[in-house]
Amino acid sequence: MDRRDLLKTLPAGAVAPYLMPLIARAQAEAQGKKPMRFVFLLEGNGLWPEHVMPKGFVRQEMKNPRGGDHHFEKTNGADELADISLGGPNGQLPDALSPLEKHVKRLTLLTGLSGRVAGGGRGCGYGALGAYPAVAGPKDITIDCALAKTSPSIRQLVGLGFLHNPVNAPPMFQGYSAYGPNQKVSYIQDPVLAHKVLFGKVLGGDPKAEVGSQSMVLDALAEDIHELRPQLPGEEGRKLERVADAFSSIRQRQARLSEIDPSRIPAMRQEFHGSTSETIRMEAHVERAATALLTGLTNTITLCSGVGYPTWKRLGLPIATHEIGHRANDPAAQAMRVKIRQFNASLIAKLVDTLESVPEGDGTMMDNTLIIYLSESAETHHCVCMEWPMVLVGNLGGRLKTGGRFVNVPKYGAKGHATVAQFYTALLHAAGAPVNHFGMKDRFLIEAGLDQREPWGLFMA
Repeated sequence: MDRRDLLKTLPAGAVAPYLMPLIARAQAEAQGKKPMRFVFLLEGNGLWPEHVMPKGFVRQEMKNPRGGDHHFEKTNGADELADISLGGPNGQLPDALSPLEKHVKRLTLLTGLSGRVAGGGRGCGYGALGAYPAVAGPKDITIDCALAKTSPSIRQLVGLGFLHNPVNAPPMFQGYSAYGPNQKVSYIQDPVLAHKVLFGKVLGGDPKAEVGSQSMVLDALAEDIHELRPQLPGEEGRKLERVADAFSSIRQRQARLSEIDPSRIPAMRQEFHGSTSETIRMEAHVERAATALLTGLTNTITLCSGVGYPTWKRLGLPIATHEIGHRANDPAAQAMRVKIRQFNASLIAKLVDTLESVPEGDGTMMDNTLIIYLSESAETHHCVCMEWPMVLVGNLGGRLKTGGRFVNVPKYGAKGHATVAQFYTALLHAAGAPVNHFGMKDRFLIEAGLDQREPWGLFMA
């Protein structure tokens, strides 16, 4: 098809919204604004609330209103908001998060937020980051993708991680992030493939020549669009004009590929990146994630750490996480869960160390970064989503009132209770992309008098 004929088939109204964030980012950089960075670490099989609470913090026990399954026959909650400082004798970190002790001033522990709209059960899939029913699949955009649009870069979102045991695992998987309805994000499961996909153009061939040829094509397309515009009705013509401007912005963005310093990219090491060990594989993914952030390749990364049912053999665990989850009250299984949390916390600590080592403005890259650690299965192995514990690291350059805090939200249905959807709404407000409400509202809370109309403001600066 002739390129002019091809341009006439472009659905301008659909294309422009996806390209406009690139223009917004270019304008922000021109005004000297620092980029925001977001990192999500998604763990499988539940993140128990006691692993996200300071030592000695106790909540009242109550019968779970959603049933009597052996996983969640009882739950815990509080009638009033608790907001206490971390650090010192009254705010000691739990053993599960001990690797993050040196970063306690950047750390916020959050418990009590509910996410019942996700449905629960054997994991929540897209519902964990989408705040909508898991059974609906990729019903709408997820929060990681929504935040990525507020701080676009060469690659909008990078997904890395693993599902089950890495031996004979497929190179990629889906199921947790989406750019919109049925627009699934693929996660790279093989670190060797991740190295090639993310950095192949920089490390191999002639990236400057390749970027130059791509820029010529984009410039030609933009020129053709400008010629085509007078032939279209007013509104369609204006939409197409925005597409042309976006092509120019993309060309400028692609030119940055040639600016990435190959010396900042750690060499691919087969014994490390090619390992089939679950722990080494995650360490390799975190190294790739850090490199992608340091080079400016992306500003948003989602890491999946064993979201299926792996066996963490190198952690000394003899059984898979599925069985560990079913043995909810077994002390041996409880100790195994702590080991898994400590490993993931160590990954986060390493990433924080890396970002803190790189100056940016008057501070470091970590000063403009937010890391969120949560589970796609909410609070237990077979989750009910009565609460969704999270660990936050960073404050997005002061856009959030986080750091050195433990916050426990009043129990489900109580005055002052908030939802995961409200929290995600607040994140978008902090990122400069306010929405009326992200995800879905909980109709049972509406009936209880909590209409969830406002973003959860406890962390908004």
